[in-house]
Amino acid sequence: MMILEPTISLAAQPAPKQPSLSQTWQPRQGTWQPVPSQRKDFGKIKVVWLQGSPYQMGFQHGQLLKKEIATLGSEVLDALRFAGRGFGLKRLAIRRSFPDVVQECEGLTDATKDIGMTMDACMVLALGDVYQEYFTTLLPSVLFHDGCSHFVASGKATADGGFYNGWTLDNNKSPIKYWTDNPTILVRQPNDGIPHVFISIPGVVWPNAGFNAEGIVVSNNTSHPKKFEDVSLRGRSVVQLMGQIAKHAKTFDQAHNILKSSDRMRSFLVMVADGKSERASVFELLGKEMGVRELSPDGVLYMTNHFVSSEMEGRDLVEGESSFNRFRNFQQVLEPDGSRSRYSNISPQTMVDILRDRTHPETGEVSPLSLFDDNASIGGNGSMRQAVFDSKRLLFWVANGDVPIPQNEFTCFSLGDLLGLPNAQLCPTPAIK
Repeated sequence: MMILEPTISLAAQPAPKQPSLSQTWQPRQGTWQPVPSQRKDFGKIKVVWLQGSPYQMGFQHGQLLKKEIATLGSEVLDALRFAGRGFGLKRLAIRRSFPDVVQECEGLTDATKDIGMTMDACMVLALGDVYQEYFTTLLPSVLFHDGCSHFVASGKATADGGFYNGWTLDNNKSPIKYWTDNPTILVRQPNDGIPHVFISIPGVVWPNAGFNAEGIVVSNNTSHPKKFEDVSLRGRSVVQLMGQIAKHAKTFDQAHNILKSSDRMRSFLVMVADGKSERASVFELLGKEMGVRELSPDGVLYMTNHFVSSEMEGRDLVEGESSFNRFRNFQQVLEPDGSRSRYSNISPQTMVDILRDRTHPETGEVSPLSLFDDNASIGGNGSMRQAVFDSKRLLFWVANGDVPIPQNEFTCFSLGDLLGLPNAQLCPTPAIK
């Protein structure tokens, strides 16, 4: 991969206490030491290495992405501070957050208080998935996105027996500039967990998609409860639970157990995929209940923005046809008998082709690239972030450029190489065109 901007090294941070090798996660073969905190830019993609305690990683995050966080602007930061302090949302967020999330926010705000980021603002963002659901008219639009699609192709569905995930994060009607300007990969190396990446934005301490060195991929799609009594006011943030999966889950079963270990404060769809065991499931979540859809015997699985499992179908609030249209698109391109099936020929390039697909499943009409949100297709549903994961080889590709996001080349990253793991599998090519 060509580095388009020089490396930025971290300076003037609290000195991290280097853990001994016996205290840190170790690969199955060889030994590993965390990569020093730094930043490298690959086109629009910011790659930031964090390591140490939660506080230290938050501080490094704030220092290395301060310029980007400042572009939120005073109006947004003022609104977040007011929501956190004036409405007591910071206090609720602290009570409902994992301790390491709170500590990470403390570090991040210590590094960015000169630009107006405070614990009030950081903790509102830290519980942002919950507050998005409850207070959509109160909070600034930087938090909001809706849509999203995720799919897995494995085994005989692929051209090479691989195990691939495709993911798109969408927004209704128009792009959020802060998201499209700041695709960010946080390479996180905690003292007390598994090294992993968050694909996210500057200033938040949770992932929209996470990928760890054990080959676990976790991502979310928005859903909404039909009845608000179906969510739990004493539960957890789902995106924070996803962060715990990335940090602690070595196996698919461990990831499953983390998701069901707590009640949840909002509805969500979460996909977990494990390249080692070649297992994947969609978890359809309400506050205390969970429906599960597993990888089919044909090796495919997909989710959009509505519940499909027998346990949960009909218990969500779905507006319009967009989610159903995209679900039908997946049926057409992934299933063996689909009308436009790519079955048995799927590769990383094919995964990108599917993410770019702008075909209406009923009419066959292809929406123009000038239309941001067509409410009908996988690639035309307002994409702000897209990625493909090869969790067997610890590789992933992220769309790198401007709107329309799917039409950009997908830059390849090797998680093993980013972490400096022994015998890391390197990217076969710099990018998928």
